[in-house]
Amino acid sequence: MTHWKHLVVALVAALALSACSSSSDNGDGSTMMDDPPAPSGPTDEELNEQRAGIQSAIMAARVAVAGLTDDASDAAINAARMAVAGAQAEVNESDIPDTEKAAFNTTIATLENNLGARIASIEEAREDAAEATMKANAELGEAMHAALGGPASDTTPATYALANIAALTLSADGLAIDAAAGAGSLADATDPASVPLEAGDSAGALGSWMGMDYALTTGTGDAMVTDEARVYTNQGAPDSEPFDEVYPLLDTEGNEGYIAVDGTAAAEVARVMAAPFVHSGTQSHPIPERSDALYVRGTYDGAPGEYRCTGTCTSTNDGKGSPSALGGTWHFKPGTGAMVSQPDANYLYYGWWVSKDSDGGPTAASAFVGEMGDVDGTGDTPSGADLTGSATYAGKAAGKFAMSNPLDGTGNGGHFTADAMLTANFGAIAGGSDNGVTGMIDNFRLNDGSDDPGWSVELNKSSAWAADGAITGPTSDATVWSIDGNKAPASGAWSGRMYDEMPGDAPDGDGSTVPTTVTGTFYSEFSTIGRMVGAFGADRSE
Repeated sequence: MTHWKHLVVALVAALALSACSSSSDNGDGSTMMDDPPAPSGPTDEELNEQRAGIQSAIMAARVAVAGLTDDASDAAINAARMAVAGAQAEVNESDIPDTEKAAFNTTIATLENNLGARIASIEEAREDAAEATMKANAELGEAMHAALGGPASDTTPATYALANIAALTLSADGLAIDAAAGAGSLADATDPASVPLEAGDSAGALGSWMGMDYALTTGTGDAMVTDEARVYTNQGAPDSEPFDEVYPLLDTEGNEGYIAVDGTAAAEVARVMAAPFVHSGTQSHPIPERSDALYVRGTYDGAPGEYRCTGTCTSTNDGKGSPSALGGTWHFKPGTGAMVSQPDANYLYYGWWVSKDSDGGPTAASAFVGEMGDVDGTGDTPSGADLTGSATYAGKAAGKFAMSNPLDGTGNGGHFTADAMLTANFGAIAGGSDNGVTGMIDNFRLNDGSDDPGWSVELNKSSAWAADGAITGPTSDATVWSIDGNKAPASGAWSGRMYDEMPGDAPDGDGSTVPTTVTGTFYSEFSTIGRMVGAFGADRSE
């Protein structure tokens, strides 16, 4: 009996211990059961989600790798690398069985091999492209180097490229280029005919000067020639003037207050604008019954008013705003107080020109400066001998350049922009050694790019002034071209002219006789491998 008593006591103690481990006292006499034990691993649903995520990541990596063509960017390459790495991370972080991981890893290893092959192909293509670009640049540099030479009959190297244009005229109709005989690499006996280049797209602003591109292609096949030019002007904003000061009104009987409109003159018809003329083809405009003429509201050169027509009234239009021709006898009467916007007709310009053959290779190039109208208002700018003191002029330059090194087969050519800074010391040249003009062209940018090649060109002190403000540079060794501080021997030529664009006393002018603006051209060489020609425009800064 004693033995069974001990067994019962032990059983009661075990049951009590079990009850203590599965519940706890809430303090109010009740008990709270412990949480059941957590599962030992992910559920089948969670494993399937992981498998789907891995497959999706592998598919994204396949697409990224397959999309890498030989011209792929670094961003595309990095995206493909990240996609492959992302797929590998999905596998590594999953809870799927090791046998499944091994299969996925084999697929990813294949993707990595494909990615490596694509990257190798891209790098090879880039090397080929770089080699082709270097070869093309060398060929361009060699051709431009020759284009900046000549005329072949010119024995003065300093004036080679500056003599490539015999005459140049900028007008409202375009830019007329007359290349010199034998200019650039053209044969000595070749004297191209003058060509009227047509205005194209804006070239944007260069400092305070606005640029415009001009071009014209003539001939066909192997005889095709393309002329291109970029012109920068300091043309001011248009002014508004009373209509009758621009277009004098008639005072003949029956036409008082009108102007006659020649319906066959293109320039006059282009100023005509009225709703009845906006159509396609030719339309008749009958005179209403009980009326002495046809009357149409519209504008002439932007000024509002009324048109009157007698006879057989017609208008021809190709679908544009202005008609191309008017039939009948037309007059226009401006409205009271009508004004006309008139462009600035007096301004300076500078720029560069290049002529290309049928293959697009340059054959001749030059730089130029010029003026439209009467820029200084008097036709005369004081010479340096008539002034005292000094002035600094800051502005911009643009031109053509060539680098051609036959020793290592490198080169390049094209156009440039740069900063221009000139200092003028006024007074009679004979009165002191400091009198004259010096300058610096620097901060070059090539082919509309942002890279600075480390170039600068010194314009050595001028030796003479002229009564019309002309500046004559040194007769020899006029410029010094430096690359990264390494100076080439002095070479080239430069010249310019000063203008007073605000002559007279205040408030009509600036109250000073010191010139306000300077323009000029320059040519420089860097040993035997570099040639450049440029033009500049700068305004007085102090």
